[in-house]
Amino acid sequence: MIPRVVLLAALSAALLPLSALAQLQLYEVIGTTETPVVGTVVNVGTAGPGDTIEVQFRVRNTGQGPAVLQTVSLAGDGFTIESVSPSLPCTLSPYVGPTSEAEIDIDFSPTVVASYSATLAIDGVSVVLQGAAVPAAVVTLAGSNTPLSAGSVVNFGSVDVGSTKTQDFVLTNSGTANINVATLAVSGAGFKGPIGLSAPVQLVPGQTASFQVSFTPQSGTLAQGVLTVDTRTFNLTGQGLSAPLPTASIVLLPTVGASGQQDQVSISLASASQSSGTGKLTLAFQSSVTGVSDDPAIQFLSGPQRIASVSISPGDTSAMIGGQPSMTFQTGATAGTITFTLALINEPTQQVTLTIPPSPINLADDTISAVRLFGSLNVSFGGIDNTYSASQLAFTFYDLKGLPLPQGAIDVNAASAFQQYFSTTQAGGMFQVLAEFPVTGSTALIGSVTAQITNSQGASITLPIPFGN
Repeated sequence: MIPRVVLLAALSAALLPLSALAQLQLYEVIGTTETPVVGTVVNVGTAGPGDTIEVQFRVRNTGQGPAVLQTVSLAGDGFTIESVSPSLPCTLSPYVGPTSEAEIDIDFSPTVVASYSATLAIDGVSVVLQGAAVPAAVVTLAGSNTPLSAGSVVNFGSVDVGSTKTQDFVLTNSGTANINVATLAVSGAGFKGPIGLSAPVQLVPGQTASFQVSFTPQSGTLAQGVLTVDTRTFNLTGQGLSAPLPTASIVLLPTVGASGQQDQVSISLASASQSSGTGKLTLAFQSSVTGVSDDPAIQFLSGPQRIASVSISPGDTSAMIGGQPSMTFQTGATAGTITFTLALINEPTQQVTLTIPPSPINLADDTISAVRLFGSLNVSFGGIDNTYSASQLAFTFYDLKGLPLPQGAIDVNAASAFQQYFSTTQAGGMFQVLAEFPVTGSTALIGSVTAQITNSQGASITLPIPFGN
């Protein structure tokens, strides 16, 4: 007897841990919420005859070892198994996520007003499913004799944004007792109703009542809504179609390009827009000066330097650029071509160019000065040479009466100095010159000076610049 007692104890010790290794737990899923099934009864709710309530369960192994799910059965009227996934038999590992669970979908479809029950058995774990069919109005689409079951989809099709499509519904009491429809509601963006009927609605046997639901899409996307009739819901869907945007045109002001300017760009629409749209306006520059690839000064004055967001709203006759009706941009200091590209989503790309032609040097009045110093005269001026070819300077001095001094113009060949400057500057064709002239004797008799500068496009000369002390 001792050997037998020892074997039983050893066998018991080996089996005891196995009882805790695998344990099945059933969960009821409603929408995105899942609840553990506690007890032996699950009430799935009420439905009208001919309607269907979909019930979803999940089975998980909450133990520490694998479990084999062998059978799922259902016995009773009004309930049917719609699907089991994965197919049986299947092995459920200890639960770590959706890949280690089984899903059971069951339909409750009563045919007559009554109470219903069925037994759901899952490998020896069983629960009783209960449901009831109550008198309910039959819901149909106008012109159809086929009742809509709970959860069915009513598709309004494709509708232009700003337009409205309506769908007619009919409530019918096909039973032998009066029916009170206590709830009749429509929800969902773009859907409106009920139109022409409001709850509560009393229907005697054989009576019908009609109402409408409208769909007015707010955007060119798929819209979804819900029609609620008492405890039943019907899914509403419709596709919004955005009206095409009116033709967009890039408008430049002024239309003739020149360096050193702050110009405006705007986007006009051929007609008032009936839809919304977004996109981008980009600025690009192609230099016409040999050896010069870009000019950083050519840019938008606000936001990112060369890209701006574009938006169009219903009713707009011009687009907003960076939240503004127009955008200011700088034309820089280099000859070449500025290209604006408008790319609206789902619309053809538009382009406009602005040519910045080579020009004589543009002298800036606020940079010009002449100063008498002890033993010298200093002359300063600046401007824009958008060809990067400045070379020859000429200075003519005048007495206090405005007459040129006898020595005439003083010529300076500054080509190499300008070449060196333009090869290193980050300011494009902008420059500033300071010329110093040693003077023997009094400078008080010199009243003014003119400065002339020449590039490949010609000569530019200042007005007489009076000397200051």
